[in-house]
Amino acid sequence: MAEANRVLLGGNVPGATSLYRAALGAGVAAAAERLAVLAAVGVSRAANWQEAIGWLVKGADMGHAPCQRQIAVLAGQEDARIEGSWLGLARSIDMKWMLKAPKLTRVHESPAIALIEGMATPAMCRWLIHRADARLARGKIGDYATGKGAEDEIRTGLAAGFGLVDTDVVLVMTQKRLELASGLKVLQQEAPHVLSYEPGQEYKAHFDFFAPGEPAFQHTLKTMGQRIGTCLTWLNDDYDGGETAFLKIDWKHKGKAGDALLFLNVRTSDRMPDPMSLHAGLRVTRGRKWLLSQWVRDRVQPIV
Repeated sequence: MAEANRVLLGGNVPGATSLYRAALGAGVAAAAERLAVLAAVGVSRAANWQEAIGWLVKGADMGHAPCQRQIAVLAGQEDARIEGSWLGLARSIDMKWMLKAPKLTRVHESPAIALIEGMATPAMCRWLIHRADARLARGKIGDYATGKGAEDEIRTGLAAGFGLVDTDVVLVMTQKRLELASGLKVLQQEAPHVLSYEPGQEYKAHFDFFAPGEPAFQHTLKTMGQRIGTCLTWLNDDYDGGETAFLKIDWKHKGKAGDALLFLNVRTSDRMPDPMSLHAGLRVTRGRKWLLSQWVRDRVQPIV
């Protein structure tokens, strides 16, 4: 598995797929989860959700708990415990609903802001919090001096990122539902991050785009492109404070668990960075805030 993951991150998708299949044949059930993810994302091929669920069933039948839990989460039956084949539960997943575009409502033109209803189910929200909890680390910002991530008092919350060898089918489903709602393709979406803010933590005023004239950001702009959009999905709502605020238009919002806020970091007229997109994650005053953060670039992303 380690070699397959290394080959995948090196960009050799056919080679990695072959190694995952070999590992699965040797009884490594975790390989089924990677094959499910590759099928769902559509890496170097068309996405195939039927195949993705089939790989989850294969892994689940081999006793792989993450595959079992993802089937149960997608079916809305998180407590399901099955002896034998998981195919029956997998067949109960409402894929017609999952692959139907969530309702998107535009609420502001400049910056372009929209609200999306039902991006994730309650079971999906709980799964994503569970997935992130043990992986959280201090969130970082793009350093104007080096172009790399750096800790800064601007951002005091925690974050957990999920690259292609760490992500799962539930996370990919959130990406697919964003694509269906907005047209922002899965392959343009960066590795997703789950964010956590405890009382007193915040993300002060900032932009999500990369300043085109800054030398430190030229490499990322050349290799990954401009960050044109941001989608924030609320994973819970039992906290106070923590609204997402757009400071230049005096507008802030806190959504219900499972709903999302999508905004563009560039102008719709010329795709240049939009200074009106200045925003902040306000300080949490009670409870703990959980968000799924999904940035979107203007081109297909490299494998990370």
